[in-house]
Amino acid sequence: MKKCVSAIIVSALSASIMLSGCLDNLNFIVARNEEASTEESVSSQELSSGEVEFNYQAPPKTEKPQIEEPSTCTLSQSQIDALVNNTDLILSQYPDFSGTILLSAGNRIIYEKSFGSTNGRGGENCDDTVYQIGSVTKQFTGTAIFMLEKEGKLNVNDTLDKYFPEYDTEFLKQVTISQLLQMTAGLGDYMTTIEGTQEILDNYLKAAAKGEDEAKKFIVDVIINDGLYTDPGKVYKYSNSAYYLLGIIIEQLSGMTYREYLQTYFFDYANMTNTFFAGDGRDNQTGYSYAQERFVSDNDDKYLKAEGDYPYLFSAGSVVSTAEDVDKWMRVVASDDIFTPSDRKKVENALWCYNYGWNTGDNLWHHSGRTYTYSSQVYSDYKTDTHLVVLTNIAFYEDLNEISYKIYLPLVNACKK
Repeated sequence: MKKCVSAIIVSALSASIMLSGCLDNLNFIVARNEEASTEESVSSQELSSGEVEFNYQAPPKTEKPQIEEPSTCTLSQSQIDALVNNTDLILSQYPDFSGTILLSAGNRIIYEKSFGSTNGRGGENCDDTVYQIGSVTKQFTGTAIFMLEKEGKLNVNDTLDKYFPEYDTEFLKQVTISQLLQMTAGLGDYMTTIEGTQEILDNYLKAAAKGEDEAKKFIVDVIINDGLYTDPGKVYKYSNSAYYLLGIIIEQLSGMTYREYLQTYFFDYANMTNTFFAGDGRDNQTGYSYAQERFVSDNDDKYLKAEGDYPYLFSAGSVVSTAEDVDKWMRVVASDDIFTPSDRKKVENALWCYNYGWNTGDNLWHHSGRTYTYSSQVYSDYKTDTHLVVLTNIAFYEDLNEISYKIYLPLVNACKK
């Protein structure tokens, strides 16, 4: 499903350009499409219309501004009313939207509404509907690595041969954890490999039928056998494979399963009582697939069986949650509970504005997610203490970025005043 990879990266980068300015004044060498035999230099303003792989050309070095302490936004009731009315007006322009939207500021939810159907047969989405959040899961994975790093259990400069010694593969001696975190390891995408060939997909489903351990081993084999697509550290290439391997490392170093680690250190801590994992049956698997132009819940759909399976999505995208629970997590991220001001500076210190599971731009952190039948978008600005959560049961919802930008930017601006 190559489209999935491209859609995630383009949306993440264009959102960075619009809201954070992280890529301002950079030039990139962009391949317009996978078949292109030539490359061309483009500006950041043109990047959103390009393809996903690019080589970095560093601008003149400048001092990164000091990060300010988080502040709490306090809005008057009239400001809140204006923001609610504006959001309602914007959403009225997208009658096909199906999902839940939440805006919060200063530890207060100021907007939360649900739209559309849970299954295309009359069931209505509501504020406690549980959705797959897809690649938004990566922020939990990245934060877990960050915590293990602070505990001294790993060094981000460690190479992968330390954690996968059973594989006699040369590139594991070159790729570092830091490169996995920043999507610069040069790895491909296991989902593209598995879903691109019917035989490999069938073999994965056979492995999964034997248990989670067999399923995860199958995917690690696929990732390592795929090898590198680019030299490590030189090219940003969005990679589910990178974050899958990070999940295996989390389990090795913590002595816990990935599920247990997230539940103990994140979900319980943030009181996320309605957050689970794919395959738990909580999301009902009734999202809308643009690929098939219908709601998909058929038991014989092989892609659905894979992407509704915990070990398949694992640390790259297995979390399912509600908008309110995700908002609770975003508030923890914006506080000093996990990331201190100096920690946030470390996370933001990435050439390609991606690190520890976040697209970052100074004080704005965000991510999008896609699975076979779901899309998601989250934004968190810790300086203004404002957050946006958009969860939908429509795969590849093409207006997701546009809606997010239109309803979140007014909230940020209101809290800057």
